[in-house]
Amino acid sequence: MSKKRRNMQLGSLAIVVGTVLLEMVCGVPYATTRYGKLQGFNYEMKTGTEAKVFLGIPYALPPTGDLRYEPTRSIRPWKGTEKMKTFGPSCFPHDKNALTRDLQYSEICLSLNVMAPLRKSVEEDGYPVIVYIHGGGFEIGSSASFDYKNLCDTFVSRGIVFVTFNYRVGFLGFLTTGDNAMPGNAGLWDQVQALTYIKENIAAFGGDPERITIMGHSAGGASVGALSLSPHSNYLFQQTISLSGSPFNEFARSETTVDDSLDLIRAVGCHKEHSKLSKECMKQKSIVELFNGVDKIGPGRAIESGIKFHPHFDESFFPKPLEQLLKEAPHKPSLVGVTNSEAAIYVFFESKIMWHMDISPSKASTFSANDLIEYIKEKIAPEEEFGSAAKQFQRQLIEFFVERDVPSNAGREFYLSRAVDLVSDIVFNMGIYYEVTSKAAQKWPTYFFVQDYHHTDPKLPYQGILQSSFRIRPFQSH
Repeated sequence: MSKKRRNMQLGSLAIVVGTVLLEMVCGVPYATTRYGKLQGFNYEMKTGTEAKVFLGIPYALPPTGDLRYEPTRSIRPWKGTEKMKTFGPSCFPHDKNALTRDLQYSEICLSLNVMAPLRKSVEEDGYPVIVYIHGGGFEIGSSASFDYKNLCDTFVSRGIVFVTFNYRVGFLGFLTTGDNAMPGNAGLWDQVQALTYIKENIAAFGGDPERITIMGHSAGGASVGALSLSPHSNYLFQQTISLSGSPFNEFARSETTVDDSLDLIRAVGCHKEHSKLSKECMKQKSIVELFNGVDKIGPGRAIESGIKFHPHFDESFFPKPLEQLLKEAPHKPSLVGVTNSEAAIYVFFESKIMWHMDISPSKASTFSANDLIEYIKEKIAPEEEFGSAAKQFQRQLIEFFVERDVPSNAGREFYLSRAVDLVSDIVFNMGIYYEVTSKAAQKWPTYFFVQDYHHTDPKLPYQGILQSSFRIRPFQSH
């Protein structure tokens, strides 16, 4: 061995030993990634053991200026040690009314958070890893909404490295001109970059890069399914958990996002003869101008999920139709779950920023068969959306959800439950069931469950498990 190589090895050993001694003396956790050194902090869990926490780690170049609406670029290395003790800013939602006071917002928002056991794993390759993808209909959401303390107490205390991250949403994450100039799906490319960073660096935090499970809820669940199909991402993890979401749901892959994007482009004065010019114009607009544009066109669509900006078939992230990708992708173990009342939150809670399918409290108090028929005609299959096919579709829905198997004592609760079943099937269940059965038919190791344990609060208009229960119970926002 040459003297130069021996000196290099001794130097590397000295750095490792020095870092370990510093952690032992100061009690401060450090992680040395491919891009630079990070300093986190310790959290004592309810079990009495400690976790190490790193918040706000940048995983990509800021998608601002010329990089707005572009595929995600890898972060550049830095010198020195960066302190990672607070959540990074959240990505802007699609509507200014979705901004919340407890979060900070910026286009410089592509960061991730790592929570891991402080004690080294007894397994040589490290702890298993869960990467959680937040929901929010691809239009809202932030990793900062999930309390690191609760995640540590729930997952890290059981010997799991837990990772969350932000990705672009709304008109910054999914705006598209429907062609190669601005193909869209930038938020999905963010997810790929986050997973790439995690795969490359998780060993520095004590995680095993060959035991990564990606997990998501709602839009996050749909993202998990999409990532398992796309050849750009399906090699970055070993198994998946999808909760209340599938890439086969309408809100996760509809081509209506092209029309809604063009509406916004026109609303802010960026409609040009060529899409490339429209894109350059949109890069120059301020966030306030874009929010004002959303005010002009409205934040949500009139039917179904109401979501305007979401993934679509772009021939890039999705180079082939989803059905074909499902046949060709590596068959990863997939756990898929739904609740027994997925859409109850859509039916009983008004939203001014996304859906328009709610039933008012006054209407719910006396809800009848005629009310459900009116609901179907006005909010589920209106003539202005379905045209000449509306009446036939309305008739089919009425036969199945209003007139089928009606008990003699059917009243308010029965017809409210049918409304929830109807919206649950349209927005969530049909797409999720299609994914599960299709994967099973292709011999994917597929597991499916329904969560049906629920509250018994008589003050609530409906007894059942809401779609959001998957988010509330294990994670709890702070």
